[in-house]
Formats: sequence, structure tokens, C-alpha cells
Amino acid sequence: MKRRWVLVVAGLLFAATAVTLFVALSVALDLAAARRTLFVAPQRLEAEDVEDALARLERAEGTLESLPARAVGWLPVVKQNFDAVHAVAEGAAPLLTAALELGRAIDEVQAEEVFVEGAVNLELLGGLEAPLRDEVGALADLAEIVEARRNGWLLPPLWSDLNELLDRLEELERSTGTAADMIALAPQMLGGDEPRTYLVALLNNTELRGAGGILSGVGSVTVRNGRMSLGDFQHYRQLAGDPPYRKVPAPADFEEHFGAYQADTTRWVTASSSPDVPDVALVTSRLFEVTAGIKTDGVIFVDPRGLAALMPPAAKIDVPTTQTSLTAEELPTYVYRDAYSELGGAVSRRRDSLIGLGEAAFDVILERGFTRPSVLRAIGESFAGGHLSMISFEAEESRVLESSNLSRDLGAPSYDGILATVQNIGGNKLDSYARRSIHHGCRIDGDSPARCATEVTIQNQTPAGLTRFEYQYRPYGLFKNVVEIYIPAAAKVVSVEADGESADYFEAPEDGFEAIGVYVEIPRGGEAKIAVAYDLPHEDSYSLEVLPQPLVDDARLRVELAVPSAWTVDGPEGLVRGDVVVWEGELDRIIEFHAGPSEKSGLSALWEKVGRFMSEPVF
Repeated sequence: MKRRWVLVVAGLLFAATAVTLFVALSVALDLAAARRTLFVAPQRLEAEDVEDALARLERAEGTLESLPARAVGWLPVVKQNFDAVHAVAEGAAPLLTAALELGRAIDEVQAEEVFVEGAVNLELLGGLEAPLRDEVGALADLAEIVEARRNGWLLPPLWSDLNELLDRLEELERSTGTAADMIALAPQMLGGDEPRTYLVALLNNTELRGAGGILSGVGSVTVRNGRMSLGDFQHYRQLAGDPPYRKVPAPADFEEHFGAYQADTTRWVTASSSPDVPDVALVTSRLFEVTAGIKTDGVIFVDPRGLAALMPPAAKIDVPTTQTSLTAEELPTYVYRDAYSELGGAVSRRRDSLIGLGEAAFDVILERGFTRPSVLRAIGESFAGGHLSMISFEAEESRVLESSNLSRDLGAPSYDGILATVQNIGGNKLDSYARRSIHHGCRIDGDSPARCATEVTIQNQTPAGLTRFEYQYRPYGLFKNVVEIYIPAAAKVVSVEADGESADYFEAPEDGFEAIGVYVEIPRGGEAKIAVAYDLPHEDSYSLEVLPQPLVDDARLRVELAVPSAWTVDGPEGLVRGDVVVWEGELDRIIEFHAGPSEKSGLSALWEKVGRFMSEPVF
């Protein structure tokens, strides 16, 4: 009799397990297909794809309400996991519908051409705000459902899926909310209430400054009811005048750090020394008002890579005084390298031709617009890498631009943060031949201060045969750089080294960072390594923001984080997890990492502990 009961119980358990697996697999397949549609960009959504995803969600819900599911759905663990999946499937349908409506609104805007002959159709653009707000609401609702359904009864795979889904939903909610705010502010920023005038600052990364490159040209664009018109562009020398230079009011950090370079004076050439771009905007706008007599409402910073991103890919512009025509793809290389041999060095022909080239590029941009999907993607990448920046002096607009990382406000890191910049103080045009790599490592044990170190390696790959204007002085190809590594203001410096030896350095505050500066000379074919080690106050979690300096060629970044075994680490795609978490890639945007104790509880937490125990060495 006892054996019979054992066999009956075993049979029931086997049957329950089989039914549970059948239901779970069927639902998982449908949800996986729906999820792929869920995170497609709205403008790429097709009605048939959404209808298919909604049908799959409905089928998943039907499976969870079927007789087999109800037969096992009352069992502990099974019930909580089925309920969580059911709630998410039910909550995803409104988000898919909202995404489809947003996609249709974007298609309508693109079909009507929101930008025509130098003018933005403000009414058409404003039609995107309502569907964007609906999308934000749907994202927030689903995120709330997912958050509420995470509990200790969830099996590890489902917990991980929900956690990943929640992160993605929160990220999209923030970015979509920022887009909605931008659309709401667009009419006033584009002169809908009253005309707006923006300073346009052309930067050249062949001679580096903190904001990216030397300020080579300045002009303006005026917007009235969405219609844009260019003002005159001039080389900075035409505005600088003769010494003694006049000072303009500058933020305290800017004046303290860069006053020695006369960055806050009508000398102009060093005005872009700070990586805190809103500070540079304030200073350059005041300089422009003093020297050109034009008051501006904000500033647009653009380097050759950013200018190329704004141009339609098939457009061609002529280089004044030459027979050369350039596509968007060809423009950066020409400005960075070819222009010196074709146009000469410190001569008015070269200066006037490059300023004319910048004006011609903006003429094409205003004539043909920049709303094509490929152009918008390129613009987004340029903003992310700092090759384009926009600053408004109106408080609410400034807040939205800052929250979307369009203004490159330096700000303060949440905990750990790094930025490596070069100030080219030799005056040569060789920074297009520099190759930079950054290594950041941090050891966090959760009980004591975090010990971190950043090492910046700069290689001098200057080729032979450059013009005198490019290399400027002898020995040929020598870099004369001030390398500044920005670390959190709360950090305590442990050591500063150049090529493995203790180095002389200076410190300067900038927003929530402290700049550690070292002067280096790097001969042609050589390299320099600058390293800063520091401690951070103990906290129960860790976060890192790595900021890029806009370069001709993006820096390489390697991050290594040693964290407690019970912690989880989130970061960009490509994280390699082991005893030390490692990520390596291009520093072409702000890169963020977050680490802290696992939020898992119950079964998922127990499974994680067992996994850690099993992975520990026996001896």
C-alpha cells in the first residue's frame, strides 16, 4: 500500500511538472515574440507586426487561463510565477498600441516633411507630443506592473527576465519623456513666441581643447516662427583684435581653472578650454556680444564630424577658392588633414575657405533639412559623442537639454566618474594623429573606501611629410600637451604618475569633479601614460560615468570592476562577468556602470547563493 501511494504521488508530481513545463514553454514562446516587437523603434513598427504581437499576447493569456494551467496554477511557486507572467502579458498590450500610434504620428510627420526650405513646421512637429506622452504613460504603467510582480517566489530565469525588462522600460520611459519635453519646448526654442538668435561655434579637433577643439569660426543663426536664417561667419582672429584683451564675466570654476589661458578674454582662441560646455557657451556668447555686438539666446557647438552628421549623405559642397567638392563623409578628413596641403597654413585663403565651407554646409542643411531617419541617427550619435552640443540660456530649456545630454553639462557624478582631456598648448595641428586609450579599474569590497585608478595612454602617430603649419616647431611631430584626468570631487588622490614615475601635477575644481593636470611632451612615434589613483568614500553601491572628449578618432576604453560576489553589475552590452567584471569598447558616448547588492529574494536569491557556493574552490 505504501509503495502504491508513493507511486501515485510521484505520478502526480510528474504530471504536474509536465503540464507546468508545457504551459510555461507555450507562453514563453509567445511572449518572446511579442517582446521583440515591444522594443522596436516606433517609426519602424508595422501594423501587421503589432497585430501579430497582440495576438500572441492574447494567446499567452489564453494559455494561462486554460484548463491545464488552472489544473496546476494553484500550486505554490507555480501560482506566483504564472500570475507574474499573466500580469505582464496583460500590461504589455497597451504599450504596443501606444507604440503603434506613435509610429503612425512619426510617419505622418515624415510624410509631410516637417522641415522645408529652411523652415520647421511647428504645428506638425507639435503633433508628436500627445502620442509621446501616451507612450511614456504606457511604459510607466508596465514598469509598475513588473516592479509589483517581482517577489521571492519567482524562479531565477523569470526574475532575471523581469529585471531586464524593468531596466529597459525605465530607460525608455526617461528617454521618451525627454523627447516629449523637447517637443513641447520646440516652438519657443524655434522662435514661435519671439525670434531667437543662437551663436554657432565651429570647433576643430586637430588642436584640442577641453570642449573638443580650438574655436576656429563663429557665426549665428536666427529663427523666426521656425524659419532659420544664417548670419555672417568669421574666423576668430577677425573678432579677437589686438592686446590688451578685454575680459568678460565667467563662472568661478572657469575663471579659476582657465583664466591663466586668458580663456575669458577677447583673445578667443582658448575660449573652448573647459569640458563644461555650458560654461564655454556663457563665455563665448558674452565675447560675441562684446566683439560683434550681437546678443544670443544660446549656443550651438559643432566640429567637422558633427557638421557631417547634419548634412544629407548625398549632398555635395564646394570648397571656396578650389576645385574640390565634398560629400558629408569626406568633409571631416578634408578639414582635419587635406585642407592644410591644399589651402596652405596661416594664410587668409585657408581661413576664409574653411569658414566659407562651414557656411556652405549650413546652407545645404537649411535648404534640404535634417529629418531623414539616417540623418537623425547620425545626429543622435554626434550629440552622444560631443561632436554636436546645444545650450539654451532659458532655464527650463536648459534643464531639458541637460537631462537629454545635449548640452554636455559636466555636472557631478553620482559616485565615481572620469573624463580625460587634452589641452594642446603647442599650437600645432597634430591631434588628428593622436591615438588615445583609457583604462579604469576599481576595487570595491562593500565595507571600506573604493580604490580606483585611471590610466590614459596617448600615442603619437604623426606621419612624415606634413606642412610647416601643421607641425609648427622642431623637433618635428612633438606633442606638447596638458593631460587632465577628471575624478570625483569627493575623491582622495593617492598617487599621480607619468610613465610609471611620480609626476608633478596641479588640481582644479570643475563642477562636481576635480581635474588632475600633468604636462607631457610626446615625441613622434612615442607614447605617454598618465595614471591617477584615488580613494572614494565608502558607500553600499557603486556607479561609474565615463565621459568622452570629442576627438578625430574616438578613444578606446577598458573598465575593470572587482566587486563583492553577492553584487550585480549593470552596464553596456558586452560586459564580461567573472571574478572581475570587464568591458572594452569605443568611448563614443557616455558609458555608465551600476553595481550593488542583488535585489533578488526568496528562491532566486537562494539559487544565486547555491551557484556562488558551487563555484568556490574546494581547497
